[in-house]
This record gives sequence, C-alpha cells and structure tokens, in this order.
Amino acid sequence: MIMDTHSIKKKLYPQIFDICNLITSHNFSVYIVGGTIRSILLDRKNAIDVDIATDATPEDLKTIFPDAIVFGEKFGTIMVKRGNLNFEITTLRSEDSYKDLRHPDKVSFIKDIHQDLARRDFTINALAYDIKNDVLLDDFGGIHDLRLGIIKCVGDPDSRFKEDALRLIRACRFASVLGFTIEKNTLVSITNNSGLLKSVSIERVRDEFIKILESDVPSKGINLLKDTGLLVHIIPELMDCIGVEQNKYHSLDVYDHSLLSCDKADVKVRLVALLHDIGKPKTKDGEHFYGHEIVGAQMAEVILNRLKFSRSYVDLVKKLILLHLFNYTPEWTDAAVRRFMRKVGDDNVQELLFLLRFADERGNPKSTYDFSNIDDLKNRIENIRKRDEAISIKDLKINGDDIIKLGYVPGPSIRKVLNYLLEKVLDDPSLNNKDKLINLVKSYNNS
Repeated sequence: MIMDTHSIKKKLYPQIFDICNLITSHNFSVYIVGGTIRSILLDRKNAIDVDIATDATPEDLKTIFPDAIVFGEKFGTIMVKRGNLNFEITTLRSEDSYKDLRHPDKVSFIKDIHQDLARRDFTINALAYDIKNDVLLDDFGGIHDLRLGIIKCVGDPDSRFKEDALRLIRACRFASVLGFTIEKNTLVSITNNSGLLKSVSIERVRDEFIKILESDVPSKGINLLKDTGLLVHIIPELMDCIGVEQNKYHSLDVYDHSLLSCDKADVKVRLVALLHDIGKPKTKDGEHFYGHEIVGAQMAEVILNRLKFSRSYVDLVKKLILLHLFNYTPEWTDAAVRRFMRKVGDDNVQELLFLLRFADERGNPKSTYDFSNIDDLKNRIENIRKRDEAISIKDLKINGDDIIKLGYVPGPSIRKVLNYLLEKVLDDPSLNNKDKLINLVKSYNNS
C-alpha cells in the first residue's frame, strides 16, 4: 500500500530534521533519497541506515559535522551517527564511465538534484524528498511503479547494468524482498547482461544473495536468478538439481524441494536448507541417493568457500548437512540419545539441526513426518542434561594426566583411551567415576 506522500514527514526519524536543518542553515539544499523514501511510501519498517543527499561538498560537510565518519569521500559520502542510527550524507553528483562495471571512473559534484536522480538504478529508488519545502521529487515514475509493484530501470536498462553489474542481482533482490515483478525490458536486459556479474566481487554478490534468503519468499528471488542466468554465476550446483526426480515419497524434484525447504525454513537455516540435498545429483542411483549427505557437505564447503563465508560458518553448515538425515524414534535407547548429542555438539547446533529437519519435511508436500518426535527427543535430551551425564571426553571424571600416571606415553594413545572410556560411559553413565574409569583403563591396557 502506498502511503499519502504528505505523510512522509511524519514517518521520518527526529534526528533527520536536526541533521537537515543544520545543513540548510549553511545555505545548502538537502533531500532524503532512496530506500528510506521507498520504505515510507510502502509503509514498511524504516531502515537503520538513512540516505541524505545535498549540494554541500564533502569538505563542507566535514566542517558542518566535525564528528562525521569519512569513508567514501572520493564518491562524496560521509556518515553521521546519531544514537544507533547511521545517516549517510552524499554530495549530489554525476558519474562518467564504469570500466570495472562497478565504480565510476570519474565523479563530478553538482548542484542539480534531478541530474543526480538520473544516475540511480531503479525508478523506485530515484525518489527524493525535499524536506525543507515538503516536496516529493519523482522524475521517473517511481511512485507509479511502486503502486504497480514493478522493478524498472531508470532510463536504458543496458546502460544501468553496464555502469554497475551488481544491479543485476539487486533487481532480483528487490523483487524478492518487496514481492514485486521485474518490468519486461529490465528483465530482458538482466538476462542479456547476466555474464557481467562475474566482474563483481563475490562478497558483494554474496551479501545480495543473503538478502534474498532473508525475504519472505526466497524462492521467488532464486528462481529469478535461475531464469535470468545469474544463478549459474553464484551457485551453479543448484542448476544441476533441476529435473532430478526423487523416490515415490517425494512429489518434487531436488531443485524444487530445496527451494520449498528454503521457503519453509527459519531464517537462521535458510541457506543450509537450500543446500542440504545439493549432493543428490552426484549420488543418484535409481531412486536412491546413498551418501548424499557426505557428498553434499563436501560440495557445500566448496560453495561457501567460493562465496567467502567464514570458516566457522562453513564448518557449521557442513555439520548440519552431514547430520540432517537423523531419524529419531521413541525406540531409541538413552545411550543412542547420548551418542546423538555427542555427534551434534552444543545446544546451538542441536537447535539449528531441528530447524533444518522441520524445513526438510515441510519442503516435501508428501511428508507424513510426526513432528512430535522432535519434542520427545528434546525432552529426553533435557533430562540427560539435568542428570549431568557425560556426553564428551571433557565430561569424564578422568583426564589425560590421569592416564599418563597409569603408564601411558603422551601422544595419540591417550585420545584413543579416552574415546574408549567415553563409549563405555555413553552406554552406562554409572561408570563415570574416577575409580571405575581407572579400572577400565587397566583392563583396556591388559586386553
């Protein structure tokens, strides 16, 4: 729903008025631009970062705001912090040629807001609110496109994408986040220019892809990436999942199941849900996919390393994919539950694994999975924790130093003995007593 444009001022953060009044008091013009205005007109939650445009130069702005953070002075941008809010203030500019398909080779500071708006990516982002005169500037029909729910380039789409190839994926991201469609000429241009995405740093592409995953229906954005030829430059392995049929217990191929699982997933595990069956195309054997979780974990590592995710996150995703096939039933013994806890590790991983299982099952329209089993497993895990039963080597009432005192030479053999003791204790928690463990070490030594 588009809000009454006269209500814009009521929706602006109070700090904006202080900043803008300070700029105008120095006889410069000032405008609220971009996503802030778009969000207000759509009655969406305001962004934490607010964009302000002015004809004041960076040098002028540093004088007006001596506490400003200068991070993009070459492109005329500084940041002013007020509380937990960040206000980016950018000097009105024109740009000339983009040899790297990302950054302008030359930036010229100008006085004309209309010329500045003409360089922006999409019509819905080429809106500016003149806060002093209470006037909304809309040179390219952005409000009309907001009403129609359309993503449309400002001017010639080919020119816009060749200026900044990141706009290719940004168009898909905006369509996914806002629930919009991409205007025909813009969509054709994305497809024709999809190869330009290779020129963009993978970190920037990754960040846009994450924002697609955070949208209400991420499959919309991912399918747009697929249909325009962009997905092959981001996660080509997903393309191999298209048309890979599963067994009679599934009505969707691997690709559609992965996307539906992603849609159904908690935002914390959406990327894992998207990749959890990525190993199936390589392991398909009739209706079976033996070891797909192992192959999938290895493939996920390659994918996430390529996208420059952190080592800790890569390891987490690998672990979740390796364990996603767990099949708890009430017939599990307490020892089996303890071994499951040992494999999973800390509580955070355990919760994420359960969220992944929910997504996996909800991503299969034919699933008859009994989700009460997860609640039962959670209760049993909680009871084991309350009883303070050993789950890992560090929980044993004996350590490596104790084993060395029993005559073992420091080295790999110590870990081997500790693992042996843990296996015994997982079967029988009453054995987790120092004297009993010492006797087990002695019997192990004599065996």
